[in-house]
Amino acid sequence: MSMRTIAILGHFAFGRDKANGQTVKTKIVGTTLQKEIGDEQVTFFDTMGGWIFLIKLPFVLLRILRNHRNVIVMPAYKGVHLIVPLAVLLNMVFHRKLHYVVIGGWLPKFVRKYPILQWAVRKIDVVYLETQHMVEEMEHVGYKNLKLMPNFKNIIIKEEEKLKSVDTPPFRLCTFSRVMKEKGIEDAILAVRKCNELLSGHVFSLDIYGLVQKGEEQWFEQLMQQQPKDIKYCGIVPFNKSTEALEKYFSLLFPTHFSTEGFPGTLIDAMSAGVPPITSDCPSCKELITNGQTGLLFSMGNIDQLTDRLIECAKNPALINNMRPLCIKKARKYKPEIVIKTLVSEIV
Repeated sequence: MSMRTIAILGHFAFGRDKANGQTVKTKIVGTTLQKEIGDEQVTFFDTMGGWIFLIKLPFVLLRILRNHRNVIVMPAYKGVHLIVPLAVLLNMVFHRKLHYVVIGGWLPKFVRKYPILQWAVRKIDVVYLETQHMVEEMEHVGYKNLKLMPNFKNIIIKEEEKLKSVDTPPFRLCTFSRVMKEKGIEDAILAVRKCNELLSGHVFSLDIYGLVQKGEEQWFEQLMQQQPKDIKYCGIVPFNKSTEALEKYFSLLFPTHFSTEGFPGTLIDAMSAGVPPITSDCPSCKELITNGQTGLLFSMGNIDQLTDRLIECAKNPALINNMRPLCIKKARKYKPEIVIKTLVSEIV
């Protein structure tokens, strides 16, 4: 096999219909690099397979390092303990350029717990982080090999002239993330129900999209059994159909409880559809959303404040409608061919 430019080791989930953030981002990084550098110069290696793959990992890494000048690793937290240190150790023989594209916001706090992982991450040539907050956290403890590369989505961005205002109820809301307690799904439900009670009518409806987190199926089933007909679960939307699904909504709710939330792809989905999000004020959301211009922020976990935001919007829908064009403009900054330039500039 002749020497190629790039190998990407990540969770591509070939042959599986996976729509989680890790798989989607891994695939988009891969396909965008193919467009930028050429299909024949980029090789994909799928980490799917659990313990069976981990047994094969040393042999896979040897093959990758032997035949590629650049190696990009994109592990989830379950695999990072083994993939990153082993790649660094084996690369002491091959001296390739190692790139670590981080998915999510967990790395800065996670890496502090494990001295071997700290050592390995410092030995990576370039670590690409999704938010400036993450960069600053890691710089604070001495990391020098960091670059900011925001999340991005390969989705259709709605044309501004096709945007439609929603001026009268019912105002359709949705959530568009993993369905789990920590994503604040129950907060969204409680806020919508409270608004409809206070406003004496079916002013808001709520559609819940996303994969139900493994282990939380019973919690969610019991939760939905208690809901009125204007709050319902709508299943999973293919990642390339998000604009089409979201464009009919007044606003997207993202009441996450994760303070370590990475750059939330769901907010790009919303803005690409011209749908201003109402979101928790976690650090990553505050970087992406300018309050009152591209969305509305509320204090994390504060259901009363989320309720107040919604009532304010019901009484004055222009608060949301006036933000729609600004959301479209902001979404264009996160197109794959724009963001990937950060990574391409480091390829040797």
